[in-house]
Amino acid sequence: MDRERMKELTEAQVLERAAANTIIQSNQGEEIQINERAYLLLKNYRDAYDSQKLATRFSVFLEKYDYLVGDIAANQLRLRGFYKEGTDGVPRSQQINTLQDYLYEEINFGAPYFVLQNLEPHMVDEGEDVNQSSHERNKKQHSRSKHSKNANLQAKTGAVAEKKKRVSPKTPRDKQAGKKVETKGNNGHRRFQVRERKVGEIKKDE
Repeated sequence: MDRERMKELTEAQVLERAAANTIIQSNQGEEIQINERAYLLLKNYRDAYDSQKLATRFSVFLEKYDYLVGDIAANQLRLRGFYKEGTDGVPRSQQINTLQDYLYEEINFGAPYFVLQNLEPHMVDEGEDVNQSSHERNKKQHSRSKHSKNANLQAKTGAVAEKKKRVSPKTPRDKQAGKKVETKGNNGHRRFQVRERKVGEIKKDE
């Protein structure tokens, strides 16, 4: 796939994602609705907030966070979610009280950024992003199908190998087993006679 085709697909995915999100900003500018959920614009350093850019980057996966931080680099928006301070079971680095550390370590000095507070955070299914493009979903499904086929093939191969191990090799039978050699004749004249021994005779001799 050439570079132009890749660019076309990327642009199509951006437009598809943007169309999946509905963002409404109040006249005051601080109150924002994203897919009918309420947010507050707490910080808008150097006018970083842009509804169109946010629409192309927003994912339902982000609705679980209490805060969203967006920064602009090379005219591209990057989003990062944070939980409120003191949230149980969440590393300190993912809590909003470490925002200054994040700005200092991860964002270019002087780069525009904004902070949104999610007024309606909720649990989301992390297994599937409903805002994914059909191309992204098909790619994941193809990967899962391929992985499943490989796993089934490995299981069948292992079962065949195990079955082969359980088959005991045939032991060659002694052609002389069950036969008795007798000598007949008087004095020094002997002749040999070989006759089959029956099972009962073998047990009796034993």
